Parts: sequence; structure tokens; C-alpha cells
Amino acid sequence: MKLYTFPTGQLATNCYLMVDEQRGEAALIDVCWFFLPELTALLDGGEINVKYILLTHGHYDHICGVYDAKEYTGAQVAIHAADADCLYDPSKSMSDQSPYPQTPLHADLLIDEGDELSVGGLILKVLHTPGHSKGSVCFLEEKECALFSGDTLFFKTAGRSDLPGGSRTELMSSLLRLKNLGGDYDVYPGHEQKTTLEFERTHNFFMRRLGKKS
Repeated sequence: MKLYTFPTGQLATNCYLMVDEQRGEAALIDVCWFFLPELTALLDGGEINVKYILLTHGHYDHICGVYDAKEYTGAQVAIHAADADCLYDPSKSMSDQSPYPQTPLHADLLIDEGDELSVGGLILKVLHTPGHSKGSVCFLEEKECALFSGDTLFFKTAGRSDLPGGSRTELMSSLLRLKNLGGDYDVYPGHEQKTTLEFERTHNFFMRRLGKKS
């Protein structure tokens, strides 16, 4: 797996391009703004085929570039059903309160707990992790020990639960679930720096208060 990270926009949202180098298939994970010179230069080379645009949730800073990304790549857009209306309703994505314009579109795939998405030889498992939003998900690639955590889990902290559709109770339950995953994973969050699950089990303010690792 080759992974590229593009922090984008006012909130430095991490857009990830995950590539199976052997087969040339790829997934874009969260797209705040698509037309980044470094990203389009990679795609213009013709060796990378973006199969999916995967969204960890529907807030504007993670989706406002999705329309352009789909037009450019032809990839299928996937989001949890509970956040799907964010793609075409600016009041739900909160883009109507932001400096980012949003071009409406509908998802090609509605994903849910336990779904698996193949990208070349890579398999991304969907974990439904509500709390930041109703439809928040994480994407888990077990073979590569990679967890794309969106705005659920960050370096030494966690996502907000005070936005529409958020729930502190659900967020704490989702964090406990991640804490109790077997083994260690590289964690690629929706904002800020990469971390590891084992580090967060020990150092994360919230995870430390969520009981023992099973």
C-alpha cells in the first residue's frame, strides 16, 4: 500500500489517496477540495485508477470536493446512509455556514457496518462509529494495519459531539470499540497528525477513561 496525505482547506482536512501499487487501483478518502496540484499530477500520470471516493462522514470539510473528484476520476462515491443527505443538502453538511461552495450529488454506494470494499488487493472494512455524526465510519485495512478514523479519533483526543447528529454517548461507545480492536494500527485521522492505536490507548484523554482494553 502506498499512501499520500493532502491536508486541505481552512480546517486542514486530511484527504488520503490510498493506492495498491501492484494493481494501480486507489481510493480517495475524504475530499475537502479536489484540485490540488500534487494530487492531480499523480492522477494525470495514468497509472492510478481511483475506484472509490470514501467518506468518513458528511460534514462540509470532508465532502465539498467530492463532486469535482467524481467528475475527474469517475469513481464511485460511498458514504453511510445516515449521512448521505449531506451530499445534496448544504444545511445538513453545514457548508451553508462555511466559505466552501458545495455542488450537490448523490452517493453511488450506501455503506454500513461490516461492508468490505476492495481496492486492488486491499480490503477496507467499514466500522460504523457514530458520535461525531450519525453516519460516521472508520475504514479498517487489516493486512496493512491501517485505520482511517475520520473525526472519531485524533492524536490524543477525539472528535466533537456537539454538532447536529452528534452524541457524546455514541462517541464514547465508538472510541471504546476502537480501543478494544485487537492488535495495533496506524491511525490516519481526519485532521492533524498520524498516530497509532496503541499510543492512543495509553495517552488519549478519552480512551484512558473508557475501561480496560479487552
